[in-house]
Amino acid sequence: MAKLLHIQASPMHDRSYSARAAKAFLEAYRKAHPADTVEALDLWAADLPAFDGTAASGKYKVMRGHPHTEAEARAWSRVVETITHFKSFDKYVVSSPMWNFGVPWSWSRRWPPAPMTSSPLR
Repeated sequence: MAKLLHIQASPMHDRSYSARAAKAFLEAYRKAHPADTVEALDLWAADLPAFDGTAASGKYKVMRGHPHTEAEARAWSRVVETITHFKSFDKYVVSSPMWNFGVPWSWSRRWPPAPMTSSPLR
C-alpha cells in the first residue's frame, strides 16, 4: 500500500485545467490502486509554517550543532513536522497553475533546503 500526496497549487481550484487533469488522473489512480492512500494538500488553505528568520536560524543551528533558543525550537519543530509528513509519501502529484509552469513560489519560499530535504525523494 503506497501513499500519494496531491499538492493542489492552483488558487482556481475546479476552474483550473491542471486541477481538472489531476482530478481525472486521481480518479483513474484510485481505481487502479484501491489500497493506496491519497491525501490532498491545498497550498492556498494549508497552514504551512512560515520559513522566517527564526526558523532559518533554527535550521542553521542544527547544521552547526548549536542549541536552539525556545522560539527557534518551536519554529524548527513545525518545519521538521511538515517535512517529515511530506517525506512520508511514496508518490506526489502537483497540479500547478498554468501561468506558473512550476512549483508555486509561495510553497518554494516556505520549503527549506538541506539538511532535511537534501535527500532524494523516493
